Amino acid sequence: MDYNLARVNMVKSQAVPNMVLDEALLTGMLRVSREAFTIPAHKTLAYSDMPVAWNDSGRCSLTPLQTGQMIQELALSAGDRVLVIGAGSGYECALLADMGMKVFALESDAELAARGAKLTEGSDVTWRVGPLADGWSEAGRYDGILICGAVAAVPNKIIGQLQPDGALTVIKGLTGDPVMQGVKISGVPAREERIFDTVAPILPGFGDSGFRV
Repeated sequence: MDYNLARVNMVKSQAVPNMVLDEALLTGMLRVSREAFTIPAHKTLAYSDMPVAWNDSGRCSLTPLQTGQMIQELALSAGDRVLVIGAGSGYECALLADMGMKVFALESDAELAARGAKLTEGSDVTWRVGPLADGWSEAGRYDGILICGAVAAVPNKIIGQLQPDGALTVIKGLTGDPVMQGVKISGVPAREERIFDTVAPILPGFGDSGFRV
């Protein structure tokens, strides 16, 4: 399979027609080898418009379009500090680092985190293994927070880790929901804005409590 061509087709057929137009983001999507972050059996699916398995335990990626839409909505600039929650094997982290961000990757699965650290070695990505719903307050406040999966609600403790002018993007929903919502949370007090309707894999570790508009 020609993965270089697959990356080009992903950008042309999935990102650009859906108004993912940020130049640095598109350049990163063309440059970062998404197939490296999945399991060997699913490499040929890496650029399809569907979640792809990170490992054999059921943890899956966001789709390329979901990733692009959520990162674009953060409206980041080179040098910004970004927390990626549910970082998995590190694709979104690698993409953000390619865009010039200082990335903090939080993952609850130690094996996935070790793989992600190896795949993003040499990039400005710092990894931590810990409960996803706690965030990573010790590293300071963030210009952006990306939650890589669907959650019932975003805990206030995570929203409180944003800079006052920062933003968080996440997909909100419950198992079995026919439609979930990609949302952006920003401002003080925090406001929630719907970005798109979608479905996504549920991210473990989040209960049905936290910030709601």
